Amino acid sequence: MSVQTDPVKAFIDNPYEMFKQANEINPIQWVSFFNVNGWLITGYKEVESVLKDSRFIKEIRNIVPDEQMPPIPQTLLPVVMLTRNMMLFRDAPNHTRLRGLVNKAFTPRMTERLRPTIVEMANYLLDTRKGKGEHELIRDFAYSLPVMVITELIGVPKEDRDRFRVWSDSFVKFIDFNTTQEDLEAVAPHLEEADRYMRNLIEAKRVFPGEDLLSGLIAVSDSGDKLNEDELVATCLLLLIAGHETTVNLITNGYHLLLTHEDEMKKLLEDASLIENAVEEILRYDPPVLLTSRWVGEDMEFGGQQLKKAQTALIALGAANRDPNIHEYPDVFNVSRENVKHLSFASGPHFCLGAPLARLEAVIALEVLLQRVHDVEILEEPVRRNNIIFRGFEALKFKAVVQ
Repeated sequence: MSVQTDPVKAFIDNPYEMFKQANEINPIQWVSFFNVNGWLITGYKEVESVLKDSRFIKEIRNIVPDEQMPPIPQTLLPVVMLTRNMMLFRDAPNHTRLRGLVNKAFTPRMTERLRPTIVEMANYLLDTRKGKGEHELIRDFAYSLPVMVITELIGVPKEDRDRFRVWSDSFVKFIDFNTTQEDLEAVAPHLEEADRYMRNLIEAKRVFPGEDLLSGLIAVSDSGDKLNEDELVATCLLLLIAGHETTVNLITNGYHLLLTHEDEMKKLLEDASLIENAVEEILRYDPPVLLTSRWVGEDMEFGGQQLKKAQTALIALGAANRDPNIHEYPDVFNVSRENVKHLSFASGPHFCLGAPLARLEAVIALEVLLQRVHDVEILEEPVRRNNIIFRGFEALKFKAVVQ
C-alpha cells in the first residue's frame, strides 16, 4: 500500500530539499509550483540579478491591458485597491516616490531610539512568565514583542494591539501562492476592517499629532509632494502587518534553531558578541520569507532561458541563501560562520525598509531569552504554519525556568 504525500505539507516541512534538487538541475527552470506556473529561480547570483533588474516588475497592469486581465470580484475590489497602494507592489516611478517619502520619516535614528524600549518590552514579557513551568514561545513572547514594538513606533494605542493578529493572518493568507478563492473571500472583510481602522487613526493623528511614525508620515513632504490618504493607509498597514509577521518568524525560527543545535547555543552562551552574526546566519539558514515574485516585463533571454512577457518569476530567497556556490557547507547551521551572505531582506529597489528594525528586535529578543530562560526542553514537535511564502511555526511549546 503506497503512502500518499501531501505536496504542500512536504514543501512546508522541508522546502530546502526541493530547492536543492531544483538548483542542481538548473537555477532557472519552468515549473508548476502549486497554484502558479512560472520560472523558479534558485541560484544566489540569479536571484540577486532578478531583484535588481528593472525588467522584472511588480505591476502586471503596466504591461497587460485591462481588458486582458481577469475580472476582479466585487467582494475583493476594496482589498485589491488597498494592496495596489502598498509600495511592496509598485514599480518605479511610483515605488521610488513612495519609498522616498517614507524614508524621510522612517529614519535609522528613529529605529535606534527604540533600542531601550525594546529591551524593556522583552524583559517585561518574560517577567510575566517567571519561574519554572510550561511556555509557548509565540503566544508568550515572539508574537507579542514585534506587535508592541511596531504599534509603539507607528502610534497605535496599546488597547488596539490585539486586533492586529487577525489582520496580520488575513494579509498573509491573501498574498500566499496557495490561497484559494474561498480563502480570499474569507479574509477580505478583515482587511477592509483594518483599512477603516487606519483611516480613523489617521484622522485622529491629524488633529493630535505625536512623535510617532504615523504623525511623521502625515507631515512629511518632498518639494510639496505628500502621501495621500490611500497611500498613508496602505503604507502603515504594510509596515504594521508585514513587518510584524516577518519578525515573529525570525525570532521563532531563530530560537528553535538554537534549541535544536546545542553546540551553536553553547557558542552564544559563551560569547554573546556572536549574537548579531547569529541573527544573520538564522536569516540565511531558515529565513522568515521563503519566496517572492515578479512579472517578466518584456521578452528576454535570462540565464540561458527564453522568458516571455507577463510570465511569472518565482524568486526562491530560501534557495539562494543555501547556494553552494556562495557558502561552504550551506546546509549546516553555524552561528560563527564568516562573511554570511543572504537575500532574506531582498535586494535592489525593494530591499526591506524595515530590515534594521527586524535585526534589532531579533538581536535583543535572543539576548534576553539566552540570559533569562534556562533548562529548556521542547515538549512536542512544533508544527509549521500552512503558508508557502512565509516560514514560521504555529506554536513552539517548551518547559523552562524563566529568571
